[in-house]
Amino acid sequence: MLYKGYATLADISKSLNVKRQSVRDEINHLILLHMVEKIERGKYQLTIEGNHEANKFLRKHRTAEVLLSKCIGIPWERVDEEAMGIEHGMTEEIIQRTLERFGVTRCPHGNPIPDPDGEVQEINDKSIMSVDVPRTLKISRIVYETDEILHFLAMNDLLPDRVIKVLSTGDPVNAEVGGKLVKIPAYIANAVMVTEY
Repeated sequence: MLYKGYATLADISKSLNVKRQSVRDEINHLILLHMVEKIERGKYQLTIEGNHEANKFLRKHRTAEVLLSKCIGIPWERVDEEAMGIEHGMTEEIIQRTLERFGVTRCPHGNPIPDPDGEVQEINDKSIMSVDVPRTLKISRIVYETDEILHFLAMNDLLPDRVIKVLSTGDPVNAEVGGKLVKIPAYIANAVMVTEY
């Protein structure tokens, strides 16, 4: 939902595992704060101000992922979930020191870490589902970080910066990874973004 530009109440309810009425109540509150706007029936998007605030929060979350993976060794496929437990305590000093120490600008899943002002350097990549095949490409990032998706990708060595050969798209996407054929279900492949190698 994050990368299609809008979200429905059902998207948010499912993602957060909360009742739809609770989502509606919170969305209405965010509309009053000018953080969210309704774009059409059942579809909502962040306003410019809302996007700015969301990016500042993403800075904390993605830096927490870096800290947990690089300092403590939390596995790649679990770091998103674990970061949720500490992201609220991430001060700007902790963020700056973490990013300087490890020299990173992206989280372990390849997504850009916003700057202190909430600005994000966009990545020129595209969905693995939309590439011409056969083609050798590099995985740039994973845009949907659910446990199931991350587990599948980790088990099949489909990680950011990994070079793969996409053999066919559709359901499943067939890719060669380290000399091994991997069949990627479409719902998982939709999370994988790639760039030229």
